[in-house]
Amino acid sequence: MTDTPTKPETPLETDAEQVTDQPDQQTAARTPGPESAAGTDAVLDPDSERIKRYLAWGALGVCSLLAVFALIQFYGSATDAIDLWVDPKYQPLMRAAFNLVVLLASLIGVSLLVSELSER
Repeated sequence: MTDTPTKPETPLETDAEQVTDQPDQQTAARTPGPESAAGTDAVLDPDSERIKRYLAWGALGVCSLLAVFALIQFYGSATDAIDLWVDPKYQPLMRAAFNLVVLLASLIGVSLLVSELSER
């Protein structure tokens, strides 16, 4: 009979093993179970998603109005800058070029939006 040398257990090792083997009762009491988590998600999810969607559409509307107002102000300022910096005999040509650039940019934007909306 051979005796194999074993490492003597220290009190710290046995305490650590006991702590890890037992679940924390306070954590288990605070953690909601799957049935309670599913119940609250089912009750709050449809209403909260609808509210978030309405808030997003409202924010989009406000931002769109601000963008239209800023575009009108920019257009007026650009025409004033043309009047100030460009010789009077070339002003109609510069206004026409500026209006053509604005028209092309808006047509590109409209065509991108129509193609995006038609895919859905």
